[in-house]
Amino acid sequence: MFKKDSIFGIAVISLFLMAIILNLKPAPIEKESKSTQTLLFAKDGIAVLDLYGPIAFPQSSNAYMPMAADLTLEQLQDIRLDTHVKGLLIRINSPGGTVAASQEIYNAIKTIKEERNIPIVAQIGDIGASGAYYAALGADTIFANSGSLVGSIGVIIGNISIHKLAEKHGVDYNVYKSGPYKDLLSMWRPAREDEEQLLQHVIDDVYEQFKQAFKDSRKLSEAQAKKLAQGQIYTGLQALDHNMIDKIGSYHDALNFIGEQANLGKNPHVIKKSHQGLKGFMSLLNSSFQIKLPYQLTNMPTLY
Repeated sequence: MFKKDSIFGIAVISLFLMAIILNLKPAPIEKESKSTQTLLFAKDGIAVLDLYGPIAFPQSSNAYMPMAADLTLEQLQDIRLDTHVKGLLIRINSPGGTVAASQEIYNAIKTIKEERNIPIVAQIGDIGASGAYYAALGADTIFANSGSLVGSIGVIIGNISIHKLAEKHGVDYNVYKSGPYKDLLSMWRPAREDEEQLLQHVIDDVYEQFKQAFKDSRKLSEAQAKKLAQGQIYTGLQALDHNMIDKIGSYHDALNFIGEQANLGKNPHVIKKSHQGLKGFMSLLNSSFQIKLPYQLTNMPTLY
């Protein structure tokens, strides 16, 4: 009888081979140049992009195996180049993530809006907070359910401190560094006052970038934006009262809305830019084996 590990290994190899076979299917006939991503029998519709889970750039990714924020950005690029896409609906269910990844997604959405001049709608499911809300600000219209969690506009950075525990048990950690700040956020010693000031300046700078995007997108005054952007979380109904979203509604409500905005009517044709065959399988497989640490342990500013 095979051991469980052997059975699992055979199953993985079998799926891998199947994915290769599926990925080798003949390419569809193209009507226009490859840059337009337009197929002969393609149909006008609304592109639906899923922005789920923590937002961050993966530690390993390439053209054949894009993951996390890389995968989202690749899909947005495909959407931007597809002339059959007449609107973009972003489904959000994310607590946020790292600063740069959230900003790149936000900017990619704005680029589509500027270059294609198509309606863009974001719809928040359970949660659209922090970096995920940052991304939603790139849309023209934001939907959320009445009980969705929205907001948490702010920036956080932190680390674990074990220096007292180390001292108690006689554990030393020797550091040789090129400058006074090279071991910033070290868990082996307390932070100095100048280090705390430096980190606060970094946090304040990133926070101002987030607040400015919030202020511009939602057309708020400086005072309004600052009052709402103190890290608070709001329900969908509360967010609507504060002009943080535009409408209360489900995914289907948002789809019908954008369908009419794009002159495609209710229940429009949906275009998905998911990656099939080997690429999709390897992305799923690799993400399944990745160890995900809380963002507070990564020693970098996060919108989370």
